[in-house]
Amino acid sequence: MSFGTILDESFTYAKNGIWGKWERWALLIISLVIFPLIFGYIVRIYRGENPAPELNEWTTMFIDGLKLIAVALVYAIPVIILVIVAFVPFISAIMSTGTASTDFASMSSTQLEQWMTSNPQVMAAAGQMVILLVIAAIIAVIISIFSFTGLVRFARTQKMGEGFNFSAILSHVGKIGWFTYIAALIIIGIIGLIFGMLLNTLTYVPVIGQALFFAVMLVVYPPYLLFVGRYTVQIYELGLVNSPTEITQ
Repeated sequence: MSFGTILDESFTYAKNGIWGKWERWALLIISLVIFPLIFGYIVRIYRGENPAPELNEWTTMFIDGLKLIAVALVYAIPVIILVIVAFVPFISAIMSTGTASTDFASMSSTQLEQWMTSNPQVMAAAGQMVILLVIAAIIAVIISIFSFTGLVRFARTQKMGEGFNFSAILSHVGKIGWFTYIAALIIIGIIGLIFGMLLNTLTYVPVIGQALFFAVMLVVYPPYLLFVGRYTVQIYELGLVNSPTEITQ
């Protein structure tokens, strides 16, 4: 199956899931606000429900959403810690030197150079921050290799521990093919980046930019989540070609 086919099927899945189904679209928007619900809905998509599932059994969906959030947060902990460790010393250095209100935009290159020379503590913290953020980005990429499959594995086995069954995850990725898998991650990453950039342009609209951003986000995020969820499922199921029976333990 080509990526073109996967992307087209994912788009069709999202379109058929909400277009003309205004009540479902409205419920998905409400689920975004009560966010564990939208994560619970994603769990249903991860389980392979096709066409897009209805929103019902709200308590179960809420609990499933909390579980998915928990699994995702555990994966994110190393990156969160690194980001905190990166920013806290830098912010502390700025606050302790009284340079938080410095207007760098109005400085000439000579003034900026003088400021940097006279504030070595801030510059050292800034250098450390950049290094740690680069490391955090690299770790985030590595984590995504496991979480992309781990979250689906959790949804299908209904066991949170299986979301961290790294040997099983690596075995599954091997069945998909590492080149195909990495390419799939890059493609969906680029799509997510473009989607985010397009949404962010709305914030530059004078006066109503922020309000417009949140309004549009609420409307377009449900179909986007359906698209990404279905895309993730299709990549996952490439590894089931030689193992059609779902692993449950």
